[in-house]
Amino acid sequence: MPELRHLRAFMILAEELNFTRAAARVFVTQPALSHQIQRLEEELGLTLLRRTSRQVTLTEDGERFLKLSRQVITTLDDGLRDLRKRSTPHILKVGYADYVGHTGLPQRLQRLRDCLPGTEVRQIEGSTLEQLQGLQDGHLDLGFFVATRVRSPGVKSRKLWEEELVLALPENHSLAGLDTVPLGALDGQKLLLNSAESNPDMWKFMHGLFEQAGIQPVTVVNPGARMYSFAGIMRLIAEHEGLFLIVKSLQGVGYPGVTFRPVCDPVPGIPMRIAWRDTLPSRVQDLLMSEIVGQWN
Repeated sequence: MPELRHLRAFMILAEELNFTRAAARVFVTQPALSHQIQRLEEELGLTLLRRTSRQVTLTEDGERFLKLSRQVITTLDDGLRDLRKRSTPHILKVGYADYVGHTGLPQRLQRLRDCLPGTEVRQIEGSTLEQLQGLQDGHLDLGFFVATRVRSPGVKSRKLWEEELVLALPENHSLAGLDTVPLGALDGQKLLLNSAESNPDMWKFMHGLFEQAGIQPVTVVNPGARMYSFAGIMRLIAEHEGLFLIVKSLQGVGYPGVTFRPVCDPVPGIPMRIAWRDTLPSRVQDLLMSEIVGQWN
């Protein structure tokens, strides 16, 4: 029996007919998506796609299977939505990035708890991508992270506030002597970035920022696990692996050998978002809008 995540991945690939764009929408790497589709074809004993160096198209079996997949997913989603509307969930699984603890968000979550008596609000720390994956596969009900947009089936999002970015760099770096670092000063500097495959949204945002400033940093692509935690990033900076643009909320945490400087010309910022599954009961969604989203708008 095919896994539901493979069906959803196939449906998105059928829409995009491009492995790179489809992989970005399901928050996996392009090789991982190729492997999922290959496994699906092997399980079914069917060839669903024609692949060439220039294009991807559906076979006749692929067209038929796409129609069947849509029927299955629609029936399941409609059924789950109906079940969840009948009662408030006893557990609300909330994802959060490590930096949100230094904002006003914890107080808002406490208010949400007070409005949902009998419901356990379970908090789960995770990176932006981990939260998006959790929202898509049902392991999370809502999440908080920085992102310019969210494109994920069954997930809604709203901007809460603009999170200013500051420069994290070694204490003995030449730019550490400046009170404020012009963005143009990053031209030619080693700058740590997630890969385009691991975080396409942030990759596009950062390169748009560089283009706007007319600079070309020496980007150090590091998709490893150390890039998904504050401590991991700080260790890379302290070891002179590169500089990093980080949310201002974290500059007060501190890390040995690392300092922070404001950035200007322009001052970069990225939206902090709340995202949630659209299958949450309407009462819970209304509370999210009034108790969390409404407080910043």
